[in-house]
Amino acid sequence: MKQILTDPLIASLVAIAGAIYFIVAFHYIGQDSRYSKLLEKFGVGLFVFIIAGATGTTLSPFTKLHPRVLSNTAVTAPTIVAQLGFYAVGILLLVSRLRYTLPNSAAKFPLVLQRDPFLLIFLLLVGLSVFWSDTPEVTFKTSMVYLFVSAVAFYTGKQYSWDKLFFLARWTTLVLLVLSLFYSIFKPGTGRDNDGAWIGIIGHKNQFCFLMVFTALLWFINALYNKKQRNASIFVFLLSFLAVNQGGSGAARVMIVCLLAFWFYLGFAKKLPTQWAFVSVVLFMILGICLTIIVTENLEFIVVDTLNKDLTLTGRTDFWPLIIDKINQRPILGYGIDGFWQPWRGPDNPAREILVAKTQFSPPHSHNGFMDLACDLGYLGLGVFLASFISNIAKAVIYLGQERMPEAGLPILILTYTLMTNMTETGLLGATSIWFWYVVLAVRLSVDLSRKTSRV
Repeated sequence: MKQILTDPLIASLVAIAGAIYFIVAFHYIGQDSRYSKLLEKFGVGLFVFIIAGATGTTLSPFTKLHPRVLSNTAVTAPTIVAQLGFYAVGILLLVSRLRYTLPNSAAKFPLVLQRDPFLLIFLLLVGLSVFWSDTPEVTFKTSMVYLFVSAVAFYTGKQYSWDKLFFLARWTTLVLLVLSLFYSIFKPGTGRDNDGAWIGIIGHKNQFCFLMVFTALLWFINALYNKKQRNASIFVFLLSFLAVNQGGSGAARVMIVCLLAFWFYLGFAKKLPTQWAFVSVVLFMILGICLTIIVTENLEFIVVDTLNKDLTLTGRTDFWPLIIDKINQRPILGYGIDGFWQPWRGPDNPAREILVAKTQFSPPHSHNGFMDLACDLGYLGLGVFLASFISNIAKAVIYLGQERMPEAGLPILILTYTLMTNMTETGLLGATSIWFWYVVLAVRLSVDLSRKTSRV
């Protein structure tokens, strides 16, 4: 196929055909706003599909379209050109819509700055970290990728209400589920790891299981509130639950039980005064995290015999203290975005001493999103993010008391999911759907609560 496309005649014909299709699509999309709205929704859904979880999908050609590719030190020029061309074509096709929606998004920027200043300060630190990184070129490229994902999330959060976001999240995860089931069952060579655990099209069993937990939650909630889709939603929920079980992640098994219980708990918290609702939600989050850690790490019978885990979270507790020591060497600003885990630097790799004592395995990341964030941006960046996170918990609790379920409970559920998935894995900050949904909910809450305030 590559040899055919490199033929000058064939390449010219393909380029001409592509140009004709682009012109026709541009004409019809510009003439009818319904087409532009549909294309925008499809584009956002495709983007979330590409960056799914903390790893992104492993299907070609979507791997080439992942924004993270642009920050890869081994990326080739044709790949860069192809990816930039893909996104450029998408933007050009939507120009008839973006010329109206982008100014409105820019107008919401001061509102988000007022409602969630810590998030924007945090993004500023991401962009400025190039100045204290030991590898400024790597940090610059990666930080630009992170800011691009954040910009798309900002636009999505401003543009779509919670019911539309709920729809988008459900159907994106459904596509991921169906494709993952296909590859795990019918193509085990690519859909399972070496131990036989399901990984679908995500590439790692833990991230696959976490994503399937999210899928199960969304479709379970839909079954509760959407009578017309109840049977189908229950079926999807059961398939997701099966995927979690076959993935073999002990943390995910505990997490799905905790989050399902948390959803019902929100019905009780919704009736409480705002202050007590906030306290109760935070306590439930802490209880869920503690339960996950206790079950996953300390109970020998459950961990070894039932969840197939060892007593040190697969060596995490061996190297976590080493990572904290490294953070303490550059405590304020850290090593810069993508400046710590750099195995390609050999002896100059800041993380070269991070090893699992038992096996001498060198981890690719800290298996904790908050530690990875502190490695990149120090305690200052971690503190600013936590301030934003706590602020959004407070806003989510207020929103819970003002709106109807299920939309009212989605922000708190996403925040709790984000917290729990980053205790034993990473993905909190980066070109990931976890970070994408965090920025979306932060922007959406700021917009919704400002409207409520203006009406009072």
